[in-house]
Amino acid sequence: MVLGVGTVLVIIGAGLAVGLSALGAGIGVGIAGAAAAGVTAVDPDKFGMSLVFQALPQTQGIYGLLIAILLLMSTGVLGGTPEDIPVAVGLAALGVGIAVGFSGLSAIGQGIAASNGVAVAGRDRSAIGKGLVFSVLPETQAIYGLLVAILLMAFTGMFTGVYTIADAVGFAAIGCGLAIGLAGLSAIGQGITAGAGIVASARKPEVMGRALIFAVMSETFAIFGLLIAILIMFGIGLIGGA
Repeated sequence: MVLGVGTVLVIIGAGLAVGLSALGAGIGVGIAGAAAAGVTAVDPDKFGMSLVFQALPQTQGIYGLLIAILLLMSTGVLGGTPEDIPVAVGLAALGVGIAVGFSGLSAIGQGIAASNGVAVAGRDRSAIGKGLVFSVLPETQAIYGLLVAILLMAFTGMFTGVYTIADAVGFAAIGCGLAIGLAGLSAIGQGITAGAGIVASARKPEVMGRALIFAVMSETFAIFGLLIAILIMFGIGLIGGA
């Protein structure tokens, strides 16, 4: 089997997508699972509730797996007939992998928040809802990365197989991936704040609104990354251009 450079770049992009996001999900699940194990040791009846919190950071790994499969399907690798993918599209695939891979590391922050959530809910079942609300906040960065990844795949022709972009556009797509991927690491800070917010709102329910404001502050930097990624796509003509 002879693979072109473009196809190899797409395969590397798929590896980045699932590898980095799975790394983040594994660490996040481990952090939450450590707290869940402690709660279950004290009260085995809370195993189901603990499992829910531990499962939250797994979704980032699923996003990475989804994008990796889509990338491999676009090359024909999964179909058994690898296509001759242009280098420009291969570079764009690297951007896709970077976007969803690095933003998938947001699972670390989610694991931090979920560990506090399961610990508090272990002591007070009425705090489960609040714990879940705070614990899902750091996942939005991964959703931003997934959005940018899908947009890049759609506008570079990966879904249709019609490739018209130049090499320069492929390099620009890598810039899009770096913007949203690295900005998505802000979820780690958000997870730290969200975890503290869970504890604070459990002690004093009336402070939940203010605690949510503190928790979402870190997300503004991910929004900056999303904004720049979309502006790059507009600037190079992927969106709204010829």
